[in-house]
Amino acid sequence: MSIYTLPYPALEILKILSKHGSLTAKEIQEYLGEDVEPKAIKYALRRLLENKVIYRVPNLLDMRSVYYRTATREELSELVNDLSPEITEQILQAMQQGNNNFMQT
Repeated sequence: MSIYTLPYPALEILKILSKHGSLTAKEIQEYLGEDVEPKAIKYALRRLLENKVIYRVPNLLDMRSVYYRTATREELSELVNDLSPEITEQILQAMQQGNNNFMQT
């Protein structure tokens, strides 16, 4: 599956996860604020997961919820052939804006 577009608020979610690390969907909602519908967040998370831009991490303290984390640079490098150049650039910029050390580590 190739990805050519990302739903709103996917890039904002990437910025938040890059800046704050692994978060639950509820925590992501809190960072995005009330202006963003929960269903828009769920759809964006699903699309990011399907395209392996983010990953689920079990919450060992509460198995009813999961954390989401961004893909590592190595994981993203494996996706480059499936991503359009525009989306690749948007993803890298969003992650770099969220974490100033992303491109340096």
